[in-house]
Amino acid sequence: MLPEKNQFVYDLAMDVLGGAAVTVPQVPGFSERIIEVPQAAYWLNKFTAGGSCKILDIGYTMSSLDWMGLLLKLNAQDTCRVSAMDIIKPERVQSRYPKDWLEAIFQVPVEIGDLRTMPMPEGEFDVVTCISTIEHIGFDEAEEEDSSTAFKRSEDETLVRLNRADDVNSIVLAQFHKALKAGGHVIITAPMGKGGAVLLKDSLGLFTRQWEYETDSWHDLMHQQGFEVVTESFYGLGDSGLWAKVGRPSDLREKTSELQPHAHGCAFAVLKKI
Repeated sequence: MLPEKNQFVYDLAMDVLGGAAVTVPQVPGFSERIIEVPQAAYWLNKFTAGGSCKILDIGYTMSSLDWMGLLLKLNAQDTCRVSAMDIIKPERVQSRYPKDWLEAIFQVPVEIGDLRTMPMPEGEFDVVTCISTIEHIGFDEAEEEDSSTAFKRSEDETLVRLNRADDVNSIVLAQFHKALKAGGHVIITAPMGKGGAVLLKDSLGLFTRQWEYETDSWHDLMHQQGFEVVTESFYGLGDSGLWAKVGRPSDLREKTSELQPHAHGCAFAVLKKI
C-alpha cells in the first residue's frame, strides 16, 4: 500500500500509460512529482511502444515510490527491461519499500557507484531516465557506517559542502551519451528557481545541499555536445499550492527550494542523442 499522495501520482501515471492525456493536475499540496512522473510516463509510453526497450534509471534506490512503481510496471512488460545506477544499494533501505514490491524491486539490476566515474556500457540503452537526481550529484555521498541514514549528512549546516564542481552537467551527459544507442533519449527533470547550491534539511533533521537550476545552468545542461532538445517545459508552485506551467526559467527566479520539503519550481526535458 502506497502513501496517499504517492498513490495519487502513481495512478495518474498509470492512466497516462493507458492513453490518457497529460495535464497539470489542479490538486493542492503535492511536490513536483505530480508534474514529473505523469510527464515521464507519457514519453516512456512512446519510447516503449515500438517493441523491445532497455531503460537505465539514475537514482532508482531512493526514488519517489510513484516513480519507482512506474518503472516496475514497465519492467514487468515482456518488451521492456529496466536497469539502474545509484550510490545506495536497494537492500540497504528496503524498509522504505512496500513489502509486496520487494521481489520486483530486487529483480532490477543496480550498479553502485558515482555516476561520474563509473564505467558505462556503450550503446546499450534506448532511454536514460534521471528524475530529480542530477541536482544531488556532486553533493550526496553514501553513508556506509551509520545505519540510521543512507547518506553522509551533517547536523550542522555550516559543515555542509557549499558548492559542486562546475563540470557535473558535462560529465553526466557524456556518460548518458555513451550509454545510449544511436537516436536514444534522456528524460531528465530538476528543481528550478533562483539557482545555485541551496540548503536542505532532510526527514532526519540532517543538512545537505542540492543544485537548483536557473536560466544559465539549465541552458548549459540542455546544450551539451551530442544531444538535441526534443522538448522542455517549466512549472512553478503557486501560493495556493497548485502547480502551473510557465514559459521560461526566468519566470521561476523568485522560487526556491531552500529549506523547503520540496522544490517550488521544476523543469522537465527530453533530449535525443545525435
